Amino acid sequence: MAALALLPACGTAMGRDTDAGAPLVLRYADYTNAHSGDGFRAFAAEVADRSDGRIAFDEYWGGSLLKGNDMASGVRGGVADIGMFTATYYPSEFPLTEWLTRLGNLADTSFPNGVMQANAAQADFALSSEAVNNQFDGRGMKLLFSAHPITKYDILCTTPVTTLADAAGKRIRSGGGLWDDEARALGMTPVNMSIGETYEGLERGVIDCTLASPKTVTSYGFWEVAKHHTSLPLTGINAQYAVMNKQVWEALPVEDQRLIWDATYQWFEGYLEYEGLGLEKVLVETGTDKHGLAFHDPDDDLLRAVQTQQSEVRESMPSTAPDSAGPPDDIIRNYKDTMALWHERLSAMDLTRTTQDGRMDLTRYAAEVRSEVFDRHRP
Repeated sequence: MAALALLPACGTAMGRDTDAGAPLVLRYADYTNAHSGDGFRAFAAEVADRSDGRIAFDEYWGGSLLKGNDMASGVRGGVADIGMFTATYYPSEFPLTEWLTRLGNLADTSFPNGVMQANAAQADFALSSEAVNNQFDGRGMKLLFSAHPITKYDILCTTPVTTLADAAGKRIRSGGGLWDDEARALGMTPVNMSIGETYEGLERGVIDCTLASPKTVTSYGFWEVAKHHTSLPLTGINAQYAVMNKQVWEALPVEDQRLIWDATYQWFEGYLEYEGLGLEKVLVETGTDKHGLAFHDPDDDLLRAVQTQQSEVRESMPSTAPDSAGPPDDIIRNYKDTMALWHERLSAMDLTRTTQDGRMDLTRYAAEVRSEVFDRHRP
């Protein structure tokens, strides 16, 4: 990190006059692979086009510039100008967003309504919340948008797990924090293991199960070594945050800030299409036929155990709120109200319409999210 920080700043906005003639080249860092980058590339292309080439981007994928747990400090320190990260990687530095993770199980669990609701509501809430924006602003970052790509985690196991009796004693890679508590509520034993060790852990029997999302199952190949997928509403990742170095943002003329802001929806929608909609489709459509997955529904006792534990956690949230939350009941109510509002809006949309290439027609969704979220917070 220290070595990267010494890279020359020419070609970035750090310490550079944007009217100097050469393009302003902004470095984007992402810890995921480039396959997830269509949304960002659409955003970058629109910015380049609308700025007549005055603003361009260099992309660094797969953690080649910054790893996930380096992203916040790297963007703040100018190693990258823009990045995306999960604030729960930094519970002590981002206590508010870490605390809000406990509300990450409120979205509709049906597909595709739930993930579309969660993404819109999360962006709406985060951009509207003074407390959330202050958290990033105080750490040298400008929040561009927030997304909720995983509304729930299921479990993927080497043997069927549909009841509390099945779950008892099973060793599960949970991801830490509140997921450990949810696993224990099911009678399972959480195991501290990195995502990179999980495939071998399942293959060798070190663990019996792992938290499962469409991305982890498909991208990490877990479906090759664990064949039993049980649908559960375990808390999903509450939010990803796209941020920009505050000094770089504030050095831009307002017309360039608006140009970037207006294009950001392209990134948001592309991220939703790939992470939230596309990978779920891959999992469901190819899981059984190509990979031999068996999809299971949980028995009532397993489902109730999850829901009871989550309800107890939500009820305890006011007593565990960080000082930066302000009145905790207010911020919890605002989050719930925003989620409910977007549930109502999604219910009124026709989600069966498709485009000529077979993709979901997001025209109405895009219009509402642009007008009700992004346009309201335009610089």
